[in-house]
Amino acid sequence: MKLKELVEKYGEYDVGLIETPKGQESEWARIHLFKPKPKSVWNLKDGGQYYYTNIRGDVNRDVWCEGCQYEREVGNAFLTKEEALKDVERRKVEALLLKYGGRRWFKEHKLNWFIALENEVTHEPYVYSVSYRPKQGCIYFDTEEQAQKAISEIGEERIKKALFEVR
Repeated sequence: MKLKELVEKYGEYDVGLIETPKGQESEWARIHLFKPKPKSVWNLKDGGQYYYTNIRGDVNRDVWCEGCQYEREVGNAFLTKEEALKDVERRKVEALLLKYGGRRWFKEHKLNWFIALENEVTHEPYVYSVSYRPKQGCIYFDTEEQAQKAISEIGEERIKKALFEVR
Protein backbone atom coordinates (compact mmCIF):
# COMPACT_ATOMS: atom_id res chain seq x y z
CA MET A 1 0.00 0.00 0.00
CA LYS A 2 1.29 3.47 -0.84
CA LEU A 3 1.44 6.35 1.63
CA LYS A 4 -1.28 8.30 -0.23
CA GLU A 5 -3.59 5.27 0.04
CA LEU A 6 -2.84 4.95 3.78
CA VAL A 7 -3.76 8.59 4.35
CA GLU A 8 -6.98 8.23 2.37
CA LYS A 9 -7.91 5.03 4.21
CA TYR A 10 -6.99 5.98 7.79
CA GLY A 11 -7.32 9.77 7.75
CA GLU A 12 -6.12 11.55 10.89
CA TYR A 13 -4.32 8.70 12.60
CA ASP A 14 -0.88 9.20 14.15
CA VAL A 15 1.94 6.99 12.93
CA GLY A 16 4.25 5.53 15.56
CA LEU A 17 6.87 2.84 15.96
CA ILE A 18 6.28 -0.09 18.30
CA GLU A 19 8.56 -2.73 19.81
CA THR A 20 8.94 -5.79 17.56
CA PRO A 21 9.95 -9.33 18.45
CA LYS A 22 13.49 -10.46 17.59
CA GLY A 23 13.79 -11.38 13.94
CA GLN A 24 11.05 -8.96 12.81
CA GLU A 25 13.09 -5.77 12.73
CA SER A 26 11.99 -4.64 9.27
CA GLU A 27 10.68 -1.07 9.11
CA TRP A 28 7.16 -2.15 8.12
CA ALA A 29 6.82 -4.56 11.04
CA ARG A 30 7.30 -1.68 13.49
CA ILE A 31 4.86 0.90 12.12
CA HIS A 32 1.59 1.24 13.98
CA LEU A 33 -1.36 3.60 13.59
CA PHE A 34 -2.72 5.38 16.68
CA LYS A 35 -5.93 7.35 17.01
CA PRO A 36 -4.86 10.92 17.73
CA LYS A 37 -5.47 12.02 21.32
CA PRO A 38 -7.69 15.08 21.72
CA LYS A 39 -5.86 18.23 22.81
CA SER A 40 -8.77 19.44 24.95
CA VAL A 41 -12.20 18.24 26.07
CA TRP A 42 -13.65 20.34 23.25
CA ASN A 43 -12.04 17.93 20.77
CA LEU A 44 -13.60 14.76 22.24
CA LYS A 45 -15.47 12.56 19.79
CA ASP A 46 -17.94 9.71 20.37
CA GLY A 47 -16.16 6.74 21.91
CA GLY A 48 -13.30 8.79 23.38
CA GLN A 49 -12.34 8.37 27.03
CA TYR A 50 -12.82 11.21 29.51
CA TYR A 51 -13.15 11.80 33.25
CA TYR A 52 -15.72 13.66 35.34
CA THR A 53 -16.41 14.24 39.02
CA ASN A 54 -19.57 13.57 41.00
CA ILE A 55 -21.02 15.66 43.83
CA ARG A 56 -18.85 13.88 46.42
CA GLY A 57 -15.68 14.73 44.50
CA ASP A 58 -15.07 11.19 43.25
CA VAL A 59 -13.42 10.94 39.84
CA ASN A 60 -15.10 8.66 37.31
CA ARG A 61 -14.02 7.49 33.86
CA ASP A 62 -16.54 7.27 31.05
CA VAL A 63 -16.88 7.04 27.29
CA TRP A 64 -17.77 10.25 25.48
CA CYS A 65 -21.12 10.45 23.71
CA GLU A 66 -23.38 13.24 22.52
CA GLY A 67 -25.20 13.39 25.88
CA CYS A 68 -21.94 14.17 27.72
CA GLN A 69 -21.82 17.71 26.34
CA TYR A 70 -23.50 19.09 29.47
CA GLU A 71 -20.61 17.98 31.69
CA ARG A 72 -18.22 19.74 29.34
CA GLU A 73 -20.30 22.91 29.23
CA VAL A 74 -20.22 23.30 33.03
CA GLY A 75 -16.49 22.54 33.23
CA ASN A 76 -16.81 19.02 34.62
CA ALA A 77 -15.14 17.01 31.83
CA PHE A 78 -11.41 16.26 31.83
CA LEU A 79 -9.01 14.39 29.56
CA THR A 80 -7.04 12.81 32.41
CA LYS A 81 -7.71 11.58 35.92
CA GLU A 82 -4.96 13.91 37.19
CA GLU A 83 -6.75 16.97 35.74
CA ALA A 84 -9.98 15.91 37.43
CA LEU A 85 -8.29 15.33 40.81
CA LYS A 86 -6.60 18.74 40.58
CA ASP A 87 -9.96 20.38 39.89
CA VAL A 88 -11.55 18.64 42.90
CA GLU A 89 -8.83 20.08 45.16
CA ARG A 90 -9.25 23.55 43.61
CA ARG A 91 -12.99 23.40 44.32
CA LYS A 92 -12.39 22.35 47.93
CA VAL A 93 -10.00 25.27 48.50
CA GLU A 94 -12.41 27.70 46.84
CA ALA A 95 -15.26 26.41 49.03
CA LEU A 96 -13.22 27.17 52.16
CA LEU A 97 -12.36 30.63 50.82
CA LEU A 98 -16.05 31.27 50.20
CA LYS A 99 -16.69 30.40 53.84
CA TYR A 100 -14.80 33.57 54.83
CA GLY A 101 -15.19 35.69 51.73
CA GLY A 102 -17.79 35.05 49.13
CA ARG A 103 -18.79 35.61 45.57
CA ARG A 104 -20.11 39.08 45.94
CA TRP A 105 -20.35 42.15 43.80
CA PHE A 106 -17.21 44.21 43.60
CA LYS A 107 -17.69 47.33 45.76
CA GLU A 108 -16.41 50.26 43.73
CA HIS A 109 -14.46 52.92 45.66
CA LYS A 110 -14.37 50.66 48.75
CA LEU A 111 -11.77 48.15 49.88
CA ASN A 112 -12.14 44.72 48.29
CA TRP A 113 -9.68 42.30 49.85
CA PHE A 114 -8.41 39.29 47.87
CA ILE A 115 -5.58 36.76 47.96
CA ALA A 116 -2.78 36.87 45.39
CA LEU A 117 0.87 35.82 45.25
CA GLU A 118 3.27 38.34 46.80
CA ASN A 119 6.02 37.92 44.23
CA GLU A 120 7.45 35.43 41.78
CA VAL A 121 10.37 34.47 44.03
CA THR A 122 8.77 33.58 47.37
CA HIS A 123 5.34 32.64 45.98
CA GLU A 124 3.72 33.46 49.32
CA PRO A 125 -0.01 34.18 49.41
CA TYR A 126 -0.53 37.81 50.29
CA VAL A 127 -3.69 39.79 51.02
CA TYR A 128 -4.26 42.80 48.78
CA SER A 129 -7.06 45.31 48.51
CA VAL A 130 -8.38 47.09 45.47
CA SER A 131 -11.11 49.69 45.09
CA TYR A 132 -11.27 49.86 41.32
CA ARG A 133 -10.77 47.50 38.39
CA PRO A 134 -12.23 44.20 39.63
CA LYS A 135 -10.27 41.04 38.88
CA GLN A 136 -12.02 38.25 37.02
CA GLY A 137 -12.83 35.20 39.14
CA CYS A 138 -11.60 36.68 42.44
CA ILE A 139 -13.07 35.79 45.79
CA TYR A 140 -13.32 39.05 47.72
CA PHE A 141 -13.34 39.53 51.47
CA ASP A 142 -14.91 42.41 53.41
CA THR A 143 -11.91 42.72 55.74
CA GLU A 144 -8.22 41.88 55.71
CA GLU A 145 -8.78 39.77 58.83
CA GLN A 146 -11.25 37.52 56.98
CA ALA A 147 -8.69 36.89 54.24
CA GLN A 148 -5.89 36.20 56.74
CA LYS A 149 -8.13 33.78 58.66
CA ALA A 150 -8.87 31.92 55.43
CA ILE A 151 -5.14 31.61 54.67
CA SER A 152 -4.47 30.36 58.21
CA GLU A 153 -7.21 27.73 58.08
CA ILE A 154 -6.52 26.45 54.56
CA GLY A 155 -2.73 26.77 54.59
CA GLU A 156 -0.41 28.71 52.32
CA GLU A 157 0.95 25.65 50.50
CA ARG A 158 -2.51 24.28 49.74
CA ILE A 159 -3.67 27.65 48.39
CA LYS A 160 -0.54 28.07 46.26
CA LYS A 161 -0.84 24.60 44.78
CA ALA A 162 -4.61 24.57 44.16
CA LEU A 163 -5.26 28.13 43.02
CA PHE A 164 -1.98 29.43 41.66
CA GLU A 165 -0.48 26.12 40.47
CA VAL A 166 2.84 26.82 42.20
CA ARG A 167 4.90 23.62 42.33
